[in-house]
Amino acid sequence: MKSYKNLIVLGLLVLGAAIFLTVKYVDFNTVLANAGYYEEKVTVLSTSDIHGHIIFDDLTGGYYSLDEVSTMMGMPLMKHLIDEVRKDSNNTLLLDSGDLFHGTNEANIEKGKGVVEIANMMGYDGMAPGNHDFNFGVDRLTEISQQLEFPFLSANIYKDGKLLFQEYKIVQVGSKKIGIFGLTTTDALSNTNSKDHSGVTLEDPVKCARSVIGKLENQVDAIILVSHLGDDMDRELVKQVDGIDLILCGHHHFLYEEAKKINNTYLVEAGGYSSHVGQADMYFKDGKVAKVVWKVLHTKDKSKEDKRLAAVAEKYHRLALEENKEVVARAVEKLDGFRSNVRSKETTLGNVLTDAMRELGNADFALMNGGGIRESISQGDISLYAIGKSLPFINSLVTIEIKGSNVYEALERGVRLYPDGGSNGAFLHVSGIKYTFDASKPAGKRIVSVTTNDGKPLDKNKLYKVATNDYLYNGGDGYKELEDSKLLSKGELLKDVLARYLKNKGEITGTIEGRIQVVNQRYK
Repeated sequence: MKSYKNLIVLGLLVLGAAIFLTVKYVDFNTVLANAGYYEEKVTVLSTSDIHGHIIFDDLTGGYYSLDEVSTMMGMPLMKHLIDEVRKDSNNTLLLDSGDLFHGTNEANIEKGKGVVEIANMMGYDGMAPGNHDFNFGVDRLTEISQQLEFPFLSANIYKDGKLLFQEYKIVQVGSKKIGIFGLTTTDALSNTNSKDHSGVTLEDPVKCARSVIGKLENQVDAIILVSHLGDDMDRELVKQVDGIDLILCGHHHFLYEEAKKINNTYLVEAGGYSSHVGQADMYFKDGKVAKVVWKVLHTKDKSKEDKRLAAVAEKYHRLALEENKEVVARAVEKLDGFRSNVRSKETTLGNVLTDAMRELGNADFALMNGGGIRESISQGDISLYAIGKSLPFINSLVTIEIKGSNVYEALERGVRLYPDGGSNGAFLHVSGIKYTFDASKPAGKRIVSVTTNDGKPLDKNKLYKVATNDYLYNGGDGYKELEDSKLLSKGELLKDVLARYLKNKGEITGTIEGRIQVVNQRYK
């Protein structure tokens, strides 16, 4: 009897293990599709916010997506993952949600030339332009659109009253016709460092979405929006606009672990900086999208890189290294440029950079937006290449004369989205002053105190010399408070300012000094 009991227990254990493995490894939706419950599956592969990261990098320990993944696969390794999915299904699309062509030393070689070459080898079906895709100017972006073997898709970017890029695209995937269109944040021109965008406007996304859906809905089986609005705006959009089956979100670098459904629309997002490839499987039943299953793909196995793409990426990497090989200083410890940190609190890199700006700008104090800092600087030798990774944008140092009252207003703007460490690139780092804000107060009424280094309150009626960057001076991130100031001088690119400052120091130790303090912090 005892032996029978043992056999029964063993059998139950085996059955339980089989059930566990079946649930874990068997895709029941695919089983249902193969059994005929679903009439078709279309796989949509998604990338977003790559920001010119064409090479593999897992050394900086930086921040690339909101699950704090610190390995950038680079586009050649992303291509391997994409091709693995394509092997299993002919019904695939590959789309990008913007901010592809600018943001690294490699991307800065000939204004994105290498990124364009690699993008054409990826096999994209289309992409939405992001705000940072304007960083080389609208003329260069237009030129890039003509060099690509796939279209920019935009229903709301106009130039001189006409659509600048292709409004939408209809593709046949298996037996299904899929309509694809793109939208870009209306803040794009204030969130880019280029001022070369005369005649360009970004129209209301809701109005443009309704218009293009009206053109597509009777022609296609499903509609996909490739979006660079930010997922917060995407969520608002689908509350007002019906007819979109799937939104591939971009702009904020969020990493969705599962699809979110609002009304009749699924929303997904695949991180940023080449950290992941997203896979959205659209299952059709009775001629409509019945379900979307989402997962993200990632690997650290560099040996699996696509060899053709890797050869191109390495070419531009060598060029970038050669241009920026000089070692200017040594960091005693890592200088923190972690994305969520520089957008929400005082950091060591923010302090060092603003100190450099204040000193070389011969100013009373300095203001620097956290969104302009893109990576940490590792402990050890600091090369120009490392500085360029942290400060990839073409922003220059400016010294302006401005009233203290405008500074108070600017600091209010910087903390209005606190504690959001994902999208608040306007958060201000400072040198020469300290400020305290109350996180429990409503936006616009959070600044408690602003003091100079000698402990005195900043005089709202006094004129001060302030070192900042031309992006903020020109109203970037909405800083209209700085547009009314008097320009005293314009200097070097910020990366050159930091390099010169560090070279003079020889060795640098970053410290946290209480320059930015928060009280009544309700959320972290």
